[in-house]
This record gives sequence, structure tokens and C-alpha cells, in this order.
Amino acid sequence: MLTQLTQTAIAVLYDIYAGGIPYRTAQLTIAPQDLIDILTKFERADLIHRKGVPSSGLLSSYELTRDYKDISLLNILEALDEHLNCNQPTKEKMYLQYRAAAHRLGVINQMTRLYLSEIKLIDL
Repeated sequence: MLTQLTQTAIAVLYDIYAGGIPYRTAQLTIAPQDLIDILTKFERADLIHRKGVPSSGLLSSYELTRDYKDISLLNILEALDEHLNCNQPTKEKMYLQYRAAAHRLGVINQMTRLYLSEIKLIDL
């Protein structure tokens, strides 16, 4: 349901929130240019900004512009110009990875799939 880019971006924000320690991003393979692109988009969307002091790592040189708990999935999707991928049923892996949020996303996914299935080609 969440694209790979969105999942990567969530990991980036989490690691910035955790002080720049690469925890979730260390579990992913992120090309350096992709990481820079994500950071640039988040800066433009005013979700993060560079700290005024030099830091040892790329992620540790950024901080969130608001509380971590106040950043929504919608904020992330809009910053990245991303979408939800409702082309397939929600997989069990997502429920394990995103816990409570996955239940909401699963409902959104199922409802979207239901509504899309009711739009017939003749209606378009």
C-alpha cells in the first residue's frame, strides 16, 4: 500500500527524529541521490531543516520542524508528491511493520479497492 519511496521517507524522518542515528534507514538500501532528493523535498515542505551546527552524519545534520507526533502521512505524501498504492490487497508484512497505522491503512485500501471496483469502464 505504501510505495517504497514513502516507506524510505518514513524511515528517514524516524532516524532524524532519533537524532540522526541510522536505525531504520540502515535496514534499507538507499542510493545517496535518492536520500538527498527525499531530504530536499522534506526541506521544501518545511518538515525538516538543517541544524545550525556541523554534524558528523547526513541525517544528524537535520532536525524536524515540528513534533514527530504531529507529522502525518498526508504531510509525507504531499511533500514527496506520492500516492497510496491500492492496486493489491494489504499484505501482512505491512501490519507487522506499521502496527496501529496499518489497520487504518488497511481499511483505506479495502474501501478504495471496493469503490474502484464499482467504477466500470462504461462510466468513464
